[in-house]
Amino acid sequence: MSKRKLELYEGLFKKVGPGANKITIGDIASAFNCSDRHARTLLKQMSENNWLTWHPIKGRGQKGELNCHIEPIQACYQAVDIAIKQEKYELAHQLIGFNGRDVAFGLKHYLGQASSHSEKTIYAPFHRKLGWLHPHHSMERTERHLIHEVFQTLVTYHGSELKGELAHHWESDKDHTRWTFHLRTGATFHDQSPVTAADVVESLKALTLSSYWQRLYDHINVIETASLHCVVITLKDADPCLPYLLSRAETSIIPHRNIYQPEGTYIPIGSGPFIVDINSNKVLRLKRNNFYNGQNALIEQIEIWIHQEWALDKKCAENFFFLDGDEKNYKVSTTNIGYFFILLNHRDLQTRATKKALLRLLENNNVASFHLPFPISFSYENNNDNRSFANKLMNISSPTSAKPSGSQVVYGHTLSNQDLAIGGIRLEGDRATSLFAFFKLYPYWDKNLTWKQHENLLLVLQSVRSCVSLVQREALLDSLLETLYDSNVLAIIKSEDLMLTVPSRVRNVEINSIGWCDFTKLWIDQN
Repeated sequence: MSKRKLELYEGLFKKVGPGANKITIGDIASAFNCSDRHARTLLKQMSENNWLTWHPIKGRGQKGELNCHIEPIQACYQAVDIAIKQEKYELAHQLIGFNGRDVAFGLKHYLGQASSHSEKTIYAPFHRKLGWLHPHHSMERTERHLIHEVFQTLVTYHGSELKGELAHHWESDKDHTRWTFHLRTGATFHDQSPVTAADVVESLKALTLSSYWQRLYDHINVIETASLHCVVITLKDADPCLPYLLSRAETSIIPHRNIYQPEGTYIPIGSGPFIVDINSNKVLRLKRNNFYNGQNALIEQIEIWIHQEWALDKKCAENFFFLDGDEKNYKVSTTNIGYFFILLNHRDLQTRATKKALLRLLENNNVASFHLPFPISFSYENNNDNRSFANKLMNISSPTSAKPSGSQVVYGHTLSNQDLAIGGIRLEGDRATSLFAFFKLYPYWDKNLTWKQHENLLLVLQSVRSCVSLVQREALLDSLLETLYDSNVLAIIKSEDLMLTVPSRVRNVEINSIGWCDFTKLWIDQN
């Protein structure tokens, strides 16, 4: 089915309307702007699609009976259904935009309607192309959530406690420098190959070699197999809370043959509750993994549809599932899944007055006017809140006319030699481990701090790593945040909140620590 055929049908429908009409083939050809012969071909094709019926009367100028059965938009939806079944998602987008219609609006309406009749599939809209679903290369919040749906970690953080995932049991020696993880023997990857200790060893070794992640896992000395389903991790320094670290998305276990595959040939094969069935720039489809070694998902499919124009009506702190216009919905929210911060790197900016002025600017909507000692450069992370902060900073009114210049970076990254950095601290899993990861992964503390400040930071992080109590770890890290604030180095702008808007038929939605919800628990009320 082509976009042009829909446009021709709509033109005819506008001319004759719904129901039975007496009309000549010549008038139909005129509406189609084609020959009588081609008009007959088009009528036959449209009849085969059940859009209309045509009963001609023999003889030149004789009026036959034309009956248009469905509205043009319903004909479009039928054609889109067929395109989707054939996995022609580019064509589906084209069909939605027939006769100059807005694709973003039309696609949302189509999927909202599909959602209201679905019993097996939950739809969610998304505003940008999804990144590489490789645990070691996924930085964005949504991608890291999807990693947890497709892959498994050794242990998982649920609520306020750790539970086994690929590992059913783990223990350490009394010094907390030697950890042993016992794997479930029945776990398989999505290609039905078994999950073995070798996959765990190679997946975690890759983190210790990663230019980005190695700072967080720099205390790991040796990772080795003790048997087919047993892994031993030996540490350089004691870490009583290592399992909490190993519940993070980047520690997901990958088949060892896939770990170093380039993005162009990489296929996301995990052992988690969902299999990646389609991964295109238009749609990501997750299908239930019926061989999952945990509790199977209640829903059969999750489809995430992608259209960049949806970014215009999406707040950074909001995600939603597709809604039919007539369907009731409810909202689920959380008040704290992270923080936005500003980091004052240049020593000449590390004053109480400058810190306070910057916070007033970024916390409020009014344009601030204050003195900058020199033209500053800064980096900011790629989400709507940080872009808004950056825009405020680039539009300040300064007596010296020293306009700041900003550069956007991927979440978790920054640029060297930047006077300021604006970014986020994400709370994934337990708060102490999340704060610890932020401090360990930022690469330029030695350049931004005095030697005494840097020495104190390293001592605090060493104390945190060796601390048994999560409460004490959190207290030490909060104290470090306060010290950096008092030193005019780091300031929290605001907390990061999140809201999910959900159709009333989609049940059991609870926001998780990543900032989405556990897809395996979702189900559709058919009443």
